[in-house]
Parts: sequence; structure tokens; C-alpha cells
Amino acid sequence: MKVGILIVLTKEPYACIEKASKQGFDNGQISVWDMSLYNDEVVSELKRACADFNFTITAVWCGWSGPCVWKYPKCYVTLGLVPSEYRAMRTRELLCGAEFARKLGVRDIITHIGYLPDNPYHPDNLGVCEALRYICRELKKYGQNFLFETGEELPLTLVMLMNEVGYDNWGINFDPANLIMNGRGSSPVAALKFFLPHIKGFHAKDALAISADNIVKKEVPCGEGATEMPKLVSILKESGYDGSLTIEYEVSTAEKERNAQLAKIKAYLEALI
Repeated sequence: MKVGILIVLTKEPYACIEKASKQGFDNGQISVWDMSLYNDEVVSELKRACADFNFTITAVWCGWSGPCVWKYPKCYVTLGLVPSEYRAMRTRELLCGAEFARKLGVRDIITHIGYLPDNPYHPDNLGVCEALRYICRELKKYGQNFLFETGEELPLTLVMLMNEVGYDNWGINFDPANLIMNGRGSSPVAALKFFLPHIKGFHAKDALAISADNIVKKEVPCGEGATEMPKLVSILKESGYDGSLTIEYEVSTAEKERNAQLAKIKAYLEALI
């Protein structure tokens, strides 16, 4: 295992990789929310930066257009592939992201599919399943994988959906903090054990536990929250996981403070490894 970083891609792709390299990282996921960045010029700049800084892009995290509200209650009707009115458009965008990843020589794409209904016969569940069959079928032609980012779905609901999709080129990008902040699952440790056969990516992110009298989501640096990160890393090591622990740090701070926190988190994770 190695420690990587999630990079939010901007209109200066070369600088994005250069910055990550200067922070001490040699690998990471690229997160794309601006669909205009899916072009050959950006591909060329990313390849040039990866060659110059000996950097490996491990996955492309594909965003989507349309409304995107992470807070309750609009999160249920705006996120991922679940809202039927945006599903076709976002399916096309995910396939554009997959093509972008192929041009970079990257196998895995990742996204949130949204708050999937637990009822397998719910129209949104059925619609998402059909969209994912189409996506996985297209990706399979090129040897690519679709990875589900955890956070909105109950663990059992997500695994049942993956089995229903029926393809074998899917997996889990496990985010323990999302599970805590959204109250999805008994604990990150239990959820990781449940998902373990399907883990193909991992977001090193931590958060405080919510409770009935305090449901405010709060991300904190790795090791300062309730995800039990040492246990999670231990489980991954014992399972033979050889991917990256990709730091996703979304706490809003000044640049200097953020860089210091990233260095601290990186050292913490490397010690666990």
C-alpha cells in the first residue's frame, strides 16, 4: 500500500500534478466536476506532468452536471444517478469520464450514485440498475472498472445492487467518513469487512460520529475522528489490498494550514502502513 491524494482538477492540469508532487505524493485520484476538462489538451498536460514528476493517476473520480446538494433533505433528489430526470445526462457524462480515463491509461472510474432506495422494486432502484448495466457493459469493452463511492447507500443495499447489475467489472471505493456522516452502516469497520471482497479503492478520510441530538456532519483530519482508521488499515493489510490510501481532505482552511495538515495525515497513514 501507498498513500495518495485526491486532486480536484482545474483548468491548470499540469500545476495540479506539480503541486501534489511538491507535497510529497507520487500517486492520486483525479476528481473532475468541470465537464469541459474532458478534452485532449488536458490529457496531454496531465500525461506530461505525470512523466515529469513520476506521478501515477490511480483513478478518475467522475462528477456530473445538474443540481448537487449534499445537505439533507435535497441530497435525496439531486445526487448521482438516482434522480430520474438527470440519469440519462449523467450516464453520458460518466461514459465521457471513462473515455477521458482511457486516454490517460487509467482503468478505474469512481462516482457517487446517490441515495439509492432500499426497495429493489422501487422505480429509481430499477432505473439506476439499468443505467449501471449499460455503463459496466461499455467499460468492459475497454477493460475498465466502475467503482461505487460509499456514503449514501446502506451497505447491503449497495451490494444487492451490484449483484443485480450482473457484471464483474465493478467494485467499491470505500470512504469510511461518508458512512459516519450519513449514518449508513453500523460502523466503518463492520462495513469494510462486509465490502472487503469488492474493495478496489480507499479514501483516507475521517469524521466525527453523528448522534440523535447532533446530526451535523463534521470532517476532521485522519486519526482525529470515529472511523477507527488503524483498524481499517489493519484489515486492508491482512486482506492483501495493494492499492492506495487516497487522502480526501475537504476541510476548508488556508493554503499553508492545509499543506501542513496534509503532511501530518500522510505521515500518520504511512506509519499505519
